[in-house]
Amino acid sequence: LRVPERLASAFVVKRHQATQPTDINLTNYKRGTGGRSSFSGLVVTVFGCKGTLGYNLANRLGKIGSQVIIPYRGEPSEVRDLKLMGDLGQILFNPIELRDEDSIRKVCQYSSVVINCIGKEYETLNYTYDDVHNKGARLIARIAQESGVQRLIHVSALNAGHRSDGKYRPGGSQWLISKGEGEESVKGEFPNATIIRPAEFIDTNDYFTTYYLGRGRYIRRFRPFRQGTHYPKVIPLHNNGEAIRMPVLVRDVSMGIIAAMRDPSTAGKTYQCVGPHAYKLGDLVKFMVACHGQKFKVESGYGNLINRVAFREKVYHTLKFPYPKCTLDKLERETVSDCLDPSLPTLEDLGVTPENIEDTIYFLLRSYADPSGIFSDHIRARKPPTPDIIFDTLQTQH
Repeated sequence: LRVPERLASAFVVKRHQATQPTDINLTNYKRGTGGRSSFSGLVVTVFGCKGTLGYNLANRLGKIGSQVIIPYRGEPSEVRDLKLMGDLGQILFNPIELRDEDSIRKVCQYSSVVINCIGKEYETLNYTYDDVHNKGARLIARIAQESGVQRLIHVSALNAGHRSDGKYRPGGSQWLISKGEGEESVKGEFPNATIIRPAEFIDTNDYFTTYYLGRGRYIRRFRPFRQGTHYPKVIPLHNNGEAIRMPVLVRDVSMGIIAAMRDPSTAGKTYQCVGPHAYKLGDLVKFMVACHGQKFKVESGYGNLINRVAFREKVYHTLKFPYPKCTLDKLERETVSDCLDPSLPTLEDLGVTPENIEDTIYFLLRSYADPSGIFSDHIRARKPPTPDIIFDTLQTQH
């Protein structure tokens, strides 16, 4: 009477002996037909989800049914909105410290893919650019290699490793230098890592549109008795903004990262992520000012902005408040033009055609130009003429 049970037990034991231990893991069990309520078999750890790119990337990973592990620093309330990116139990959180190997190992040990989007726009007393972009990236890559992670995707930056002339910060931009050193460190620890080099991001609350129109970047002038056109706010630019910029939409970079994650042939390669057009920085800033609808004037030369920024940095490092929205390193980076390496692949090689940025910038800033306020139902603002295109980045790659 117990023959069926004995046969079933023998079959299970035989199957268990024939299965390699490395094949028994969560990623072999796919469930569902796709979408947020399914499990695609991918367990992805995304470092830096509080940033513009990481936030968008976590949403897209949850949309395709991936289980996303989100390491975070600080208060748990700062990442609680990321719970909505996936179905129940698909978005997991764990606190980490970038210098603590055990905390990083804990979030990597069960993952099949690790994506490092950690970046820093200003240095603090606890972390410098080198600590985050180089040493931290090396530690994540080493632990990912030791944990048996299949794919590592490291997000760097366009012009990574470029040594600028040091006009405004001695020694050049340490941000760009640390990004280049970070790429070399990641390659040394994880040779098959995929490097992503994006240009400036365009998206809600990005660090491009909000930066140039923010209080830390423009200068107020008090001229109550001046006749004619009155410009109380001035945005100074180095050399009248002649530097070349190739901004890219965040969603295009996110789609490129997911495409690279799914394609095994992208392992060990470096991809450049830029928008479809190249512009002069000055033309882009004037376009954003026109979309914003406020009285900003763009001038050539930083003038006394350098002294103001240097003073703010000293105040921050002394009192730790407020954080510098504009730094000397950022002003130094504005003197460097975006350059494409013709020997490296781009988003098009990942199957992603980047979209133009003008419509998105107008959509993000047009509400400020409405005299009825940003909560008005009727937007009276008209789209200004698009900035001049220096060259088409898509055509230069073919």
